[in-house]
Amino acid sequence: MSEDRKRKYLQTSLVQTVLSKNSDLLDLEVLKCSLEVPSHLDGFMATIYCLNVTVRNKQTQESSELSLLVKVMKGDDKFRRESLGLVLFPNEINVYRNVVPTFKKLLATQGADIDATKWCPRIFFAEQGYFPEYSDQYETILVMENAQTAGFKSGPRLNLDEIHLNLMVRKIAQFHACSYALRLIDNEKLAQLVESIIPLNFTQDGKVAFESYDVVFRETQKRMFGYFASRRNQFNENGVYADIEMLKKTYGDNPSQLMQRCLHRDDTYSVILHGDYNRNNVLFKYDDEKAVDVLMIDFQENRYGSPALDLSFFMYMNMTESLRNSHWDTMLHNYHDELLRCITEITNIPATDERMEPYSFPNMMAHLSNFFVYGAIIAVKFLPVMMGSAEDVAEIVHYFHNDIYANAFKKVMHRSGEEEADQRVAGVMSHCSQRGYLKFLWK
Repeated sequence: MSEDRKRKYLQTSLVQTVLSKNSDLLDLEVLKCSLEVPSHLDGFMATIYCLNVTVRNKQTQESSELSLLVKVMKGDDKFRRESLGLVLFPNEINVYRNVVPTFKKLLATQGADIDATKWCPRIFFAEQGYFPEYSDQYETILVMENAQTAGFKSGPRLNLDEIHLNLMVRKIAQFHACSYALRLIDNEKLAQLVESIIPLNFTQDGKVAFESYDVVFRETQKRMFGYFASRRNQFNENGVYADIEMLKKTYGDNPSQLMQRCLHRDDTYSVILHGDYNRNNVLFKYDDEKAVDVLMIDFQENRYGSPALDLSFFMYMNMTESLRNSHWDTMLHNYHDELLRCITEITNIPATDERMEPYSFPNMMAHLSNFFVYGAIIAVKFLPVMMGSAEDVAEIVHYFHNDIYANAFKKVMHRSGEEEADQRVAGVMSHCSQRGYLKFLWK
């Protein structure tokens, strides 16, 4: 009965609300509407409905189709609290309702040549609160365009080539640049946006804030430490093994504290982040099989912190070892070039101005190096799952949802992806060490 109630609201009242709240849709009337949940969009914490609406223009009588996606929370109140849904989804609503519109207004006011409409799918409705026609719970409801109708789709499952990576680098640089621009010309507005973000911490008051994540961090890092120890001679060069041992000594028993360290904020380099920026949370557009554009989606883990969190996540997750070795510096330069271009474009402050000194390439790289370990540890956590068999992944998902303390869960986390995953994780951590991203351990 509750599902019928929800579907009725989504197909009637919500559709009318969407039409009434978007000026270019005011002259449209609904002819028919269909609602479905494709299996590939039915997630653990959220349901995404495909809402297809046939509309007619009241003036011209012409008919057209609106292809929409509606994202809503799953579960009862207890589930939403324990899974941090009541933090994640309100933060995503906040990005679409407050952050992105503020950035768009900034760009328009300053006359900047940056098209923020190409950052993410068009948002028709983004609200949180109580919707009595839908349910008796506190809800978040997000209605966006179905970007597939504009030719966007998921990219390669794990490994991205230089073209895909450069698109992601430049897009996130534009997004980050708006925080820096606001800091320079309207710091009060930036502070208001930051205040609107609900903190998403790994530790709170000295305690682990998200127990299930901590368990996974512990098990995947135990596996990584064990692999290095079994091949110590292979990693003795360039201080890699010493760095890994120091990492184990310092954070092996408290991995969530390492992640919390990466959430450090400051008044110079911190920006409003996507927070979960990797191949899974972007869509690519292709022209003759070549990626030509990218859209950002799924801002649930949005935070305020170092841009290193966004960059290191996808660079360590989605770059192969050979591409890391050949194009790492290129990606960082491309990020910085676009970042600086956008900051100067928005603020009209020349790059030579002393106010821009913190954002010079050497200073930005020095800052990023303090927090790039974030993406490496995320890769340690996720790469074995991404590289595991379908059976292992299904088992991991089952235990993560039902019993993260089961011995069977630990066993599958230690075998998923097998030797190939161990080698890739070791490559990530070796690169992290060789780039100097673990030097903070020795200070």
